Amino acid sequence: MTSAAKLLHPGPSLLVTACFVAAAAAARHRLPDPVTSLRLVGIMLPIQFAIGSLNDLCDRDLDRLVKPEKPLASGVLNPAVAGAVTLVGFAVALGMAATFPLPTLPLAAACAASGIGYDLGLKRSVLSWLPFWVGFTCLPLTAGAAMQHSTVRVALAVPPLALALALSIQLANAAPDIEADRRGGSAGLAVRLGPRWAHSLSLGLAALTGVAATLAAPELGQPAWIVALGALPLIAGSALLALRPDWRPFPLLAPAAGILAAAWLIALP
Repeated sequence: MTSAAKLLHPGPSLLVTACFVAAAAAARHRLPDPVTSLRLVGIMLPIQFAIGSLNDLCDRDLDRLVKPEKPLASGVLNPAVAGAVTLVGFAVALGMAATFPLPTLPLAAACAASGIGYDLGLKRSVLSWLPFWVGFTCLPLTAGAAMQHSTVRVALAVPPLALALALSIQLANAAPDIEADRRGGSAGLAVRLGPRWAHSLSLGLAALTGVAATLAAPELGQPAWIVALGALPLIAGSALLALRPDWRPFPLLAPAAGILAAAWLIALP
C-alpha cells in the first residue's frame, strides 16, 4: 500500500461509506440510482478520508515513537499533504451534502465534527467514546435525510442503540493500542479501563446491542427474524473473540456492526 493510501485509512473509510450507502438504500427499501449512489459516496468517503488524514497529522509526534512506519511519522509524506487532504475532504463532503434536501447538510456536518473532535483531543480523554456515538447516530439519520425518509421513530430509536455500539467499537479500536496510548499521555476510556476490562466491556456491549435490537424489534414494528439475522454476526463474533482474546477485536466487530445496522434499517416498516 502506498504512503498516500495509508494516510487515507482506506479500509475503515470504505467500510463506513458502504454502510452509509446501505443505510440510504434501507431507508427507501431499494437501491439508489447510480448517480445518487455516487453523490452519497461523495458525502461520506471524503469525510472519512479527511478524518483519517487529520488523525495522522495530530498523532505524528506520538507515531514517531510507537508507529514510526506511518507516512507522516517516517517523513515520507509532508504534513502539508495531510492538511490539504483534510481541508479538501471536508469541503467536498459538505458541498455534496448541500445538494441533498435538508437536514442532510447539518447532519453531515455533525458527522464531520465528531471526527474532528476525536482527532483534536477527545480520543485522549474519558469522553473518547462520544465522537463515536455522535457519528454512529448521525450516519443513518444523514442517509435517511438524503433519501427524504426521516421518521421520528427512527430518530428516537437510533441514539440508545448507537450508544452501546459506539462504546463497543471505540473500545475495540483502542484496546490493542492501550500501552502505546498510555506512554503518549492518553487518558482515554480504554486506557483508564485497562486491556482486560476494555476488551471484555467491548465484547459485552456488542453482544448486548445485538440482543437489545432483536428484543425491541416488535415494538418498532420490525420483523424480529430479520433483526436477529443481522445481529447474529455481532453476537457470534463477540463470543468468538471472548474465546480468542489474542485476536484484534475491531476487524471482526466493525463489519458485524455494519451488518446489524443494515438489517435493522431494512426491517423498519
